[in-house]
Amino acid sequence: MNLKKPYIVSVYAILRNEKGEFLLLRRSENSHSNPGKWDLPGGKLVRGEPLEEAVVREVWEETGISIVPGGIAGYATFELPDKRVIAIVYNGGYVIADVKLSHEHVEYIWSPLNRILKMDALPDHFREFFMRFAAENKEPPELPI
Repeated sequence: MNLKKPYIVSVYAILRNEKGEFLLLRRSENSHSNPGKWDLPGGKLVRGEPLEEAVVREVWEETGISIVPGGIAGYATFELPDKRVIAIVYNGGYVIADVKLSHEHVEYIWSPLNRILKMDALPDHFREFFMRFAAENKEPPELPI
């Protein structure tokens, strides 16, 4: 019998506004994972679902924002009580849209990267993602006109 926890794949997206700030969602206190913590929009794949379709669906379900995913911005790994998660983070691009939260989250913020790196309520796996992201993306990207 294999006692190791199984791996699952999740997908997330980094979304930026016209100021280059990142969208973070706060999970509800009743959430089964990371209650009260800040999160990126995203989640689990449906069996057989392509990664890009899953990130589009998850972002829409959690924010009401329609995206066209770009390349992979990075990854995160973490453990839940019954499984290990490999989280693939896509570049969701720049958005100018109203956020419509799902029942999974209680609030949202647009935050600059330097403030995200100092947030106490950010799970370690996303802090590590943003630290790698900051190191690999020293020059701020050009904003769309």
